[in-house]
Amino acid sequence: MEIIRFLVAAVFILFGLFVLGVATVGLYRLKYVLNRIHASAKCDTLGSLLVLVGVCILLGFTFTTLKLALLIVFIWLTNPVAVHMIGRAEILTNSRLEDEVEVVER
Repeated sequence: MEIIRFLVAAVFILFGLFVLGVATVGLYRLKYVLNRIHASAKCDTLGSLLVLVGVCILLGFTFTTLKLALLIVFIWLTNPVAVHMIGRAEILTNSRLEDEVEVVER
């Protein structure tokens, strides 16, 4: 039973690290700021969730697991809001945005 729990935790952690690696590649490969923000926000949130769930499974049910669960909730609530605010600041302050990004205003 202990080996199965270890393997499931390892799968979660490795997949989370893969997602975080994809986010890193997206930061370097994408050309525009808003595209980079989109790639990093989605992957960071999912990747951190998977890694923390893997650690929770590995530790079992302890007080530390409860702290990690609260950290997961905090990341899932604050990361999208922070990324939205950064993107909004970029849109409001970048005077060359229309030259850099294809933005369709309706």
